[in-house]
Amino acid sequence: MRIVHVSNFTIKANGERFYSAEYKLNNGFTRLGHHVFSFSDRDIARSYLLGIRAAGRSFVNKKLQLVCRELQPDLLVLGHAALISPATVKAIRSEYPAMRVAHWNCDSLSFAPRTVELLKTIGPVADATFVTTAGEILKTVSRSCGRTAYMPNPVDGSIEAGRAFEDPAPTADLVFVGSADPERIALCKCIQAEVPGLKFEIRGMAGYPPVHGAELVKLLGGTRMGLALSRPNDAFLYSSDRVAQLMGNGVLTFIDARSGFDSLFAADEFVSFSGAEDLISKLRKFKADDGARRDVAQRGWQKVHQSFSATLVAKWIVETTFGLAPTEAYAWPTAVYGA
Repeated sequence: MRIVHVSNFTIKANGERFYSAEYKLNNGFTRLGHHVFSFSDRDIARSYLLGIRAAGRSFVNKKLQLVCRELQPDLLVLGHAALISPATVKAIRSEYPAMRVAHWNCDSLSFAPRTVELLKTIGPVADATFVTTAGEILKTVSRSCGRTAYMPNPVDGSIEAGRAFEDPAPTADLVFVGSADPERIALCKCIQAEVPGLKFEIRGMAGYPPVHGAELVKLLGGTRMGLALSRPNDAFLYSSDRVAQLMGNGVLTFIDARSGFDSLFAADEFVSFSGAEDLISKLRKFKADDGARRDVAQRGWQKVHQSFSATLVAKWIVETTFGLAPTEAYAWPTAVYGA
């Protein structure tokens, strides 16, 4: 099958986010035996006039139509492709009526209103939309977005190649990578104050420098424990891709209990915490017991690579988009909402 995958392939940023979902999904589609053509909508739009993305909106839509005429894809995949208009998707579908359209988005449904608006725009012209939030909010969104389903953040063994639980001399005890908000800053300061001697790497907020590319992968692979904090922390099964990156690199991962990840992972595969006091207690426990830390981290690493691989997520997208019966016992909720 030929696939045209439209997403932000970060050419402008020199590929610094090579661990993002679009790259992993490409790998998954390829491992399933499909041919994938990557179409970097934002970079193509910027190439039109003085690097101004908005000025190239019409250009990138015409370019996508021309690309599809050359490839005649069986599947058009749109990931965070806000520059592509519904009219363009409809025009391509009119030329190739057998083609199917999948739409995915890894942003929170309850934190970023723009995510819901994008789903409402593209969802009705897609055969299926996939988002990394599950539960009632997903069911509600489906009423205006057509067929919708949950997808986990994929893990790819060629990208998440670290095994932090095997590192004999990790460079850090704990890592948090993310943008700033008051709750995150307060929690990190609390950890620094309450767990003295903890080597805590904070990146991307509160004056600490960001980290991207191979340096991020190196940092995660050499860290004992990691915080997976999301915005919000109480959306069912929502997380940024940090959970996949942490667990996929063998880091013992701490996740807020409100997000419900205990429905995906066993208690000996990750650490669920309820509030700052509980988090502090568990950080102290695993800092003192490195054997237990290694055991839980390894089990989590095994689980994500076996059950949440990019190949499985790509297969789920294909099967759901084409209306096929699932061929796997997927480890995540597989309800498909909407007409």
